[in-house]
Amino acid sequence: MSQRPVSNESELIELIHSIEEPAPERLHRRTEALIAHHARTGSDTRTLGLRLGAVSALVAVAALVVVLVLGAGSGGSGSFSLQSATALALHPTSAAAPHESKLRRAQLTATVDGIPFPYWSERFGWRSTGSRSDRLDGRTLKTVFYSDSSGQRIGYAIVAGTPAPHIDGGRKSRRGGTSYWLSTSGGARVVTWLRDGHLCIVAGRGLSSATLLRLASWDDRGSPA
Repeated sequence: MSQRPVSNESELIELIHSIEEPAPERLHRRTEALIAHHARTGSDTRTLGLRLGAVSALVAVAALVVVLVLGAGSGGSGSFSLQSATALALHPTSAAAPHESKLRRAQLTATVDGIPFPYWSERFGWRSTGSRSDRLDGRTLKTVFYSDSSGQRIGYAIVAGTPAPHIDGGRKSRRGGTSYWLSTSGGARVVTWLRDGHLCIVAGRGLSSATLLRLASWDDRGSPA
């Protein structure tokens, strides 16, 4: 980020307004204090320019830090980990819920690299309520959200691309020849496994690992894995 130093109040205000992410409130207060001090004491223009230049540089740097932090927390490019992936799988919805497929009644219309999300409404009472798509470490991570009649919520994420990113840790459980890994992250219970070489993640708060494993191991043909 390249920014020439500002030399007066109007230029500094314009700079702050041009930054898309808000700078910390204390920097705004410091800027206002400098301007007020200049008005009271009649400080020379050169001194004010130097001070404003320093403050504007801090504002720009602070804004860059905010952008990077928010980007990492909202699905921007960052290192892939179970914690970061689970956080995205528990984020609020940002798109409509996919519907049941008319061709394969145990599936939804949403897919990732041809891998469909399951339709759980009739069998388990978990209906799809929304979806979102994020980027993490250069990969697309698509999540479909499900809710039951009591308001409990589950995020089912599929990570695009193979080979799947490697995730360590957790307790291993075998179902129908597939290995599932049970763990916790950020207060949520998590189940991870591979479907056709793609990493899948089911996460939810206030739910048992057994419940998540039961749902995760129900394959896309509508039968227990």
